[in-house]
Amino acid sequence: MQKPELLRIKSYLDAIVGERNPFSSPDQLKRCGDYIADQFRRFQLTVSSEPVPFEAGSSDNILGYQMGTESDLDPFVLAAHYDTVEGSPGADDNASAVATLLEIAYCLQPVSLKTPLVFAAFTLEEYGFVGSHHHILEAKKNNKGFNGMISLEMVGYRDSKPGSQSYPVYVNATEYPDTGDFIAVVGNEPSTELTHQVTEGMRNSEPTLPVEQLIVPGSGIDFTEVRLSDHSPFWEHDIPAVMITDTAFFRNPNYHQATDTVETLDLKFIRDTTEAVAGFLERHLTG
Repeated sequence: MQKPELLRIKSYLDAIVGERNPFSSPDQLKRCGDYIADQFRRFQLTVSSEPVPFEAGSSDNILGYQMGTESDLDPFVLAAHYDTVEGSPGADDNASAVATLLEIAYCLQPVSLKTPLVFAAFTLEEYGFVGSHHHILEAKKNNKGFNGMISLEMVGYRDSKPGSQSYPVYVNATEYPDTGDFIAVVGNEPSTELTHQVTEGMRNSEPTLPVEQLIVPGSGIDFTEVRLSDHSPFWEHDIPAVMITDTAFFRNPNYHQATDTVETLDLKFIRDTTEAVAGFLERHLTG
């Protein structure tokens, strides 16, 4: 596996950051999708665009496939959405995760995987996970399944000040840090095994990165705050999935604001998260 680099991550962010919305900035949304597809091709992935019908007009999921040596195995999905809400440049939400997705694709180029891997840049997450819902339904139509899924959701904001981290009311905050300097792995009970595997794999791959884990009871249907990303449709279809996140509005005051800019991000935090996730995938999908 190749090592992630700050300069490449910054170059992705510079290309992506800016409002990307199907209503107010559809051209920018399409431009971002085209950029992601071009990067996937540079990294020797097989690329396809999956049209997603929507009231504002069709937008595309951008899919990059890294084949496995056992092609009969269901693929594992690593995903990040690339759209934004209106009025926000979307640096943390969700350019940080798209940059991580692209850099992991770069880093895993020389790795011979056993299990196929799909790098999925989903569209229209901000409108109810429309892109990821559509992707699952299309797979089911074609009698295709999934080995598991990771949703990268806001991975670029770090704050080491005491009291900078808050939590949902149902989480026992005394069990977790009060500083927002960790990355979180969130799963539901059916995804418990995958959640543990991802958490331990990330800790082993990048020991300097603090990684915290939360597993919500049952399917997670009653825990709205931890369902606000593209892992949620996978949970609904009983597919093991986790979200990797900097915890969004529980830490980042720029969430869905015009102030969500590149300057607020911690590039080393993104790089370390990239290293941790890539290392997990290398071991998990080659074994």
